[in-house]
Amino acid sequence: MNTLMLTLAVRLGGSRVNPVRVLLGAAAGAAIALAAGGLSRMQAMLVWLPAAMIMMRIARGKGTQRSLLADALLLLCAAGLLGGMVLCFAGATGSIAMAYVLGGIAAIAIGYCALRAKRAKRSAEHARVICTYRKKRAVFDAMIDSGNTLRDYLTHLPVIVIAEHTARKMLDLDDALLRPIFAQTAGGRQQMRVFTPQEIALEIDGVSQSVQAVIALSPGMGADVPALVPQMLLDGEWNIN
Repeated sequence: MNTLMLTLAVRLGGSRVNPVRVLLGAAAGAAIALAAGGLSRMQAMLVWLPAAMIMMRIARGKGTQRSLLADALLLLCAAGLLGGMVLCFAGATGSIAMAYVLGGIAAIAIGYCALRAKRAKRSAEHARVICTYRKKRAVFDAMIDSGNTLRDYLTHLPVIVIAEHTARKMLDLDDALLRPIFAQTAGGRQQMRVFTPQEIALEIDGVSQSVQAVIALSPGMGADVPALVPQMLLDGEWNIN
């Protein structure tokens, strides 16, 4: 139950689930519950908030912008939601074992849907691409583009598309190091030039995260068109810790 509650709370908070951290947080919660076994119901209620804070601190680590109190309240809400689902399924099926199974599936589904909704909201928000190439650093306005599913055929990394004129103006690009890449766009098949920066980061709402990606130069994009960042870069798979 602790593992499911933490998984649900972390997902509802929009963070990626770290299985090891979640299991450690769940174990800490179980240890606290055993230690508080002799307390009265009223005394045990006083332990809920600090216990939730400890569990979420372990499960999420330091990488959170919310306060520890907000994280703890999120976990308590997840506990109430999961407990309610288990009671509902137990009444419907007449089996507490089946209720745990169905409640767990429902908790994971809720967390998944919440994360997708948050990503969809972020897709329309302003972003920036911070790129370092051959000791030059450039910052490009960007937008999250769910339609950009382009992958580099050589490195298999996601591709950020930037207007060629803008990129050449801000970076000292060596044509000898650029490779051709083809993309199917609304205007038809288009050839672009691609390169791999030394460092690249994606900044959203003031929060910067280093990612693995390559940059393609689009000759057809206007200089005022923001860089097109693939939605997959928000999934965490391509993050550099």
